Amino acid sequence: MKDVYKLVTGTIVPRPIAFVSTIGITGVYNVAPFSFFNAVSGYPPILMFAISDRDGQKKDTLVNIEHHREFVVNIVTEPILQSMHDSSADFRPDVSEFAEVGLTPVPAKKINGVAVKESPVHLECKLLKIERIGRNDVVFGEIVYFDISDDIISADLKTDMGKMRPVARVAGPRYSIIKEEITLQKRFDASKVLDYEERLR
Repeated sequence: MKDVYKLVTGTIVPRPIAFVSTIGITGVYNVAPFSFFNAVSGYPPILMFAISDRDGQKKDTLVNIEHHREFVVNIVTEPILQSMHDSSADFRPDVSEFAEVGLTPVPAKKINGVAVKESPVHLECKLLKIERIGRNDVVFGEIVYFDISDDIISADLKTDMGKMRPVARVAGPRYSIIKEEITLQKRFDASKVLDYEERLR
């Protein structure tokens, strides 16, 4: 089983990181990273991330989301990489990772939740459902508000990767930082491609 996990995480790369902030049952602010994460739908805007068991016990993030049903996915960028990595330690439920790793909790704008101030992207979510798959609970959330720093996004809603510098998981304690983009044009025989009118038929 361990070898299979290594093959999955070592070959399906790079993976974006959901840095999920939640509020605990007793009010403690929690934040933790999950690299089995991606968008599911553009409209409505749905994302998912998987939370594995910890020796058969539910992790704090899952317990908090089941109770509170709202959460924020913060995008990890280069300046908070070390703090994100440190937050993956198994802190007790009564300990706030924010304080332990030097991050700042700020109120979410449209939900009753908290976000990571140091992250330039906060995806404020409401829980849609949780599906049990293998040893994982897969959380599906609808993004109800995009809180994005003006420093990394243009008026036509394009993000600047050079300014954003998002982090992706490679394997184990290894990460990758996206610092540049490559733009490609499609090369094909236009006569063999359905045009807009044909696609509507």
